[in-house]
Amino acid sequence: MASFKGYFFQASILLGMMLFVAPSLARVNVKVTKGVVNDICSKTQNPSFCLGVLNQIPGASTADLPGLAKITIDLASSNATKTLQLIKSLVPKATNGKLKERYGTCSEHYDNAIGDLNDAQQYLKTGDPMGANLSASASMDEAGDCDDELKGLPADPSVLKGNQDLNNICSIILVIANLIPR
Repeated sequence: MASFKGYFFQASILLGMMLFVAPSLARVNVKVTKGVVNDICSKTQNPSFCLGVLNQIPGASTADLPGLAKITIDLASSNATKTLQLIKSLVPKATNGKLKERYGTCSEHYDNAIGDLNDAQQYLKTGDPMGANLSASASMDEAGDCDDELKGLPADPSVLKGNQDLNNICSIILVIANLIPR
């Protein structure tokens, strides 16, 4: 009889653990369906941009939430790297002294943004979605700061589009990171 009580007690503990742990684990492994994509995108700054990105991104349809966050951070890093390369190529070509100076400042902002996105990947790898969220937000701020630097100047429209795209992609990362349980 004592062994039955012990078994019942162990089974009760196991069941309790499953009820509390399993839902959070299940959420991590949520497959990214069309409904999940729609939910994510409805919470971003630019839902139509988000839908276009998440429906085109390779691997998104087979990913879980952490996987989708990784893929989206990779996309943001690629975008930031291309924009940084463009900015660096424009510095020597700029004939307007103020614009040349501001491109230099934007280059620093993009170096920081890429570092922030690298940090976001590391936070994600260590199971810290809040850290990934904060780092993506910092990257977003860097793109906004570059945009502010170029206001009122004859800046290359591709740089301005790069700023906007990085901002929009980081907005997606913020939403996904918030959906990953801590």
